[in-house]
Amino acid sequence: MKQFVIIAALVALALASDRPYYPKPAYPAADGYDYAPMPYSFDWAVLDQASYNDFGHKETSDGKVVTGTYYVVLPDGRRQVVTYKADDYGYVADVKYEGEASYPEYKPSYPAYPKPAYAPPAYPKPTYAAPAYPKPTYAPPAYPKASYPSYPRPSYPTYPRPAYPSYPRPSYPSYPKPSYPVSTTTEAVTETAAPVLKEAEEAVEAVAVTEAVSEAAVAVAEPIAEPETSTDAV
Repeated sequence: MKQFVIIAALVALALASDRPYYPKPAYPAADGYDYAPMPYSFDWAVLDQASYNDFGHKETSDGKVVTGTYYVVLPDGRRQVVTYKADDYGYVADVKYEGEASYPEYKPSYPAYPKPAYAPPAYPKPTYAAPAYPKPTYAPPAYPKASYPSYPRPSYPTYPRPAYPSYPRPSYPSYPKPSYPVSTTTEAVTETAAPVLKEAEEAVEAVAVTEAVSEAAVAVAEPIAEPETSTDAV
């Protein structure tokens, strides 16, 4: 309703400013008589704070000139008041706004209702006799004793311990240490060099004798062989 009133007022303003004036046509009444306009007056208003509706309309006519005013409270808090006049010359309206626009934060308030308290339902406790079941008896299972085959203990042949020949330890002749007379410097150097050469020769001879003995021992040891082992017993 509020939006309809606002749209009607704006349409009326646009028509009043743009449309030229035409005289009101006279139509004869249905019964053939022409009746003069009758004066009237009405006034109504709506105020519902719960739904934020606040608007009203008042109009008066003397049969020729109609004057009136209507108002509505806009959502921004301002009050729009339109005062108008209509006669044979047209419709003239004056629009005014009262108050200042504001956009407060909407905080709905709900009434506090007490929390319902429900008593827990009381159901009779069922009584059941505990069933008595006989205790089952199971005989222990009898399993045959396992038997495993017995195997004779293996016997292995014995072999005689090999005997190796023993050789006498070689003996070497011992030679007395030579003594040389003390002489002059030249002779001493010559005589000193002579024993050194002789000792070297003796060392070479000893090595030759040792090698000869080793070769003889190897030649004697070659015919000796280990006893053969027989696998017939196995």
